[in-house]
Amino acid sequence: MEDQLQYLITANTEENRFQWAKEWKNQGKKVIGILSSEVPEEVITAAGMMPFRITGTWSENISHARVYRTENSCGYCNHVLESFLNPDLDFLDGVVIADIDQDLVRLWDVLQALRIKPFCHIIHIPFVDSALNIRFFTEEVKRLIALLEGFIERPITENALWAAIETHNQTRHLLSGVYDLRKQETPPVSGAEALGLITAATIIPKEIFNRQLESLLPYLNERKTSLEHLHPRILITSEMLDHPAYLELVEEHCLVAMDDMDTGSRYFHLMVDAESKDPVQALAERYLGRQGAPRMAHWNRQVEQIMTWVKAFNIDGVIGLPLTWCHPQNYRMPFLREKLKQINIPCINLDRAYHPANFGQLRTRIGAFVEMLGS
Repeated sequence: MEDQLQYLITANTEENRFQWAKEWKNQGKKVIGILSSEVPEEVITAAGMMPFRITGTWSENISHARVYRTENSCGYCNHVLESFLNPDLDFLDGVVIADIDQDLVRLWDVLQALRIKPFCHIIHIPFVDSALNIRFFTEEVKRLIALLEGFIERPITENALWAAIETHNQTRHLLSGVYDLRKQETPPVSGAEALGLITAATIIPKEIFNRQLESLLPYLNERKTSLEHLHPRILITSEMLDHPAYLELVEEHCLVAMDDMDTGSRYFHLMVDAESKDPVQALAERYLGRQGAPRMAHWNRQVEQIMTWVKAFNIDGVIGLPLTWCHPQNYRMPFLREKLKQINIPCINLDRAYHPANFGQLRTRIGAFVEMLGS
């Protein structure tokens, strides 16, 4: 069973991440790349296509992308563009982007201008989940459905949407079960391993992933992480963090017991209401109503959820690992730090590159923070 677990944990490594999508293509099916966890994957699944969360190249060299993007811009977008300009993502039939920040919008501009894919669509994500905005986002999802129907030249039925919702809800249920086990004094997986499982869920066809993880749950109930340091227990908050080396670096000193990340807990947070009468509205309510990214306006609710996780997972400190130039997370950090101070939870913010870089400096600062927690 350990081999099967490692099969999932290492799915998103550079040597492995494209194999399932290419197998899907070999069956004559289409693959749609998505550039944000805000994109309703269920619509793509219901269309008979495979949603594939795009990971940028982890190489330091992004010379092709630099032609189109400046140094002081999002590292994730830069590395994704490099992957598009190399042959890495040639297997994709299309791309769906959410406008969660202007860097992603500018990336969409470049993809459109270069006509890199025959299908390239951007959806607007409202900043708050009011009733008015849920109605608006419902229409955005309907527009995506209509465009995909035109692309595949067949309708996406309501039954297909409900079937896709059921499959994706099962993924969320299984991942929630893994995270519940992380509340234990000695959890079954490290933070880096948990990141591997989440990113695996975004690049493997959901039905295959669900079968694999479901069969592993009995083993995970008995497994214990081999990490040397189980204390202090840390919560990581970040965006677009998909390289496990950053969490492995933190876990040289402590245990990453929980996270607030779009590639972590926020990916599966909140089910789609399977009892709703309208599957499209149910999707809109889920994607706007879940624990959101810092660019969303409901900071109070986000921080309340983080504080709930701090208590539930017995967290001793919070480490923010925002991408350099990730302004929304840096803007929210003072607010989060002040709220955590009220419950005596220390917090530190450390900028990072998208690809593995500056590990010496990060190691020193993380070590100092962990030492302070133990004093």
